Amino acid sequence: MKLIKLSILFIFFAVSSTATTAIQKPFLWKVSNEKHTFYLFGTMHLGDPRLQTLPSSVQRVIENSDGVYTEIAIDDTLALKSAMLMMRHDKKDLSSIISLKLYNKIDSYLKEINPQLSIDSFKTTKIWAISSIVSLIKNQLKYPTLQAVDAIVYKYAQDKNKKVGGVETIESQIAIMDKFSIAEQVMMLESTMGYLQKNKNAIEEMKQLYINGNEKKMLKFILGAMAQDKRYKHLEDKFMDLMLYNRNITMLQQIDSLVQTNPNKSYLFAFGVMHFLGDNSIISYLQCNGYSVRRVE
Repeated sequence: MKLIKLSILFIFFAVSSTATTAIQKPFLWKVSNEKHTFYLFGTMHLGDPRLQTLPSSVQRVIENSDGVYTEIAIDDTLALKSAMLMMRHDKKDLSSIISLKLYNKIDSYLKEINPQLSIDSFKTTKIWAISSIVSLIKNQLKYPTLQAVDAIVYKYAQDKNKKVGGVETIESQIAIMDKFSIAEQVMMLESTMGYLQKNKNAIEEMKQLYINGNEKKMLKFILGAMAQDKRYKHLEDKFMDLMLYNRNITMLQQIDSLVQTNPNKSYLFAFGVMHFLGDNSIISYLQCNGYSVRRVE
């Protein structure tokens, strides 16, 4: 998928809502070997009425777990921390960093969504963060009070008095994005706008694939949208390495540390679904290390 589709790993919504679950087949796996058993649940970092109630199978796993870990701890400070970490402090005007053509393209796109929106609202926002915000703003305005699946998992576990936490921090996640140069971030933004203009329903299509729970179709959708423009391929490859593949390894290390240290405890690890799909995924690494992994209905 295009760069921006991966950067949704940073966006969370804070206010809860209730709705009948529409997830037909959750991305839920049971992982086991002779010594350990734990569960993985692939999430989506987006709000939608159809995603507000966890499937019963996921609820049962949480209720039977000693600990539930999401990518990062989802507490009351997260939104403020995220906002602060996404701000630039170079005192440069945005129009001096990106071209006038790109500046106007973003502004026009925002105004098509809502005439009250303007790129001027993001004058001090990091360039890569503008990509994330712009790509998701339509969904956020449509469902402003709905939680992402991750937050729902976290809260449900808290309500059941389970130990909760994150295997990463928001600081470590955003530090990865800050490794990209300003020139690379501008390229991300150009790629994002090009994709959004050509694929206006991409977010809705992705949510429907998540609801359907078909691994092959989800992976095909993600990979099929990549490298459509050869100008951005090297940047997309770097992005995938830093934001997905390298993190899969560090996440796996955190999982291994928890289960090895507490072999008699049961855990659920709920990360963005892309961390569990395809080659170099957490699941593929677990299978290579002798674990049996099976999908749970």
